[in-house]
Amino acid sequence: MIQLEFTSSDLAPDAAPVFHRAEAPFGIFLQWAAQADTKTPQRLYVAQAPLNRLPKSLQDDIPTPEIVLKAGKGDIYDASIWLGIAPTYTPLHCDPNPNLYLQLAGRKVIRMLQPDAGQSVFAAVQSALGRQVSSRFRGDEMMKGRENVLLEAEVWHHETAAHVGFEANLEAGESMFIPQGLA
Repeated sequence: MIQLEFTSSDLAPDAAPVFHRAEAPFGIFLQWAAQADTKTPQRLYVAQAPLNRLPKSLQDDIPTPEIVLKAGKGDIYDASIWLGIAPTYTPLHCDPNPNLYLQLAGRKVIRMLQPDAGQSVFAAVQSALGRQVSSRFRGDEMMKGRENVLLEAEVWHHETAAHVGFEANLEAGESMFIPQGLA
């Protein structure tokens, strides 16, 4: 069993996007991926699936990179995979640990903000929503609703974010190390 995220954009123009998370067999994702393409309005995404939950044959195909084994103390908190068919989307968030991101196929644009800048963007959005919540512990609200819309606008459509962060355009086979604390 792995965690799958389901989204749908096949809605009326004024309808809110659909987002659900559920535990399901990996085979369900594989069946969907075999028939999906970039225009399929319903999307499935393997979200933070621990590698040890994947079939053994897939685990054997994903060895731990040497840079990870030699980073810090050489300890590995966890090894997970995120897997989807383009287009995929990851909202602004701050992981509690450093990450090694590997783009297996296709391409992805990643925008990261310095810790203070990321916290400022998050706090401004929470203020606009009349809330004060932790930026460290996120739930479904980061994937749907007004918070998601406001964060998307701040990160991708306002000039401020472009000047206080980094942007990477990764192609298939490329990777990048993301230090702890970047949003």
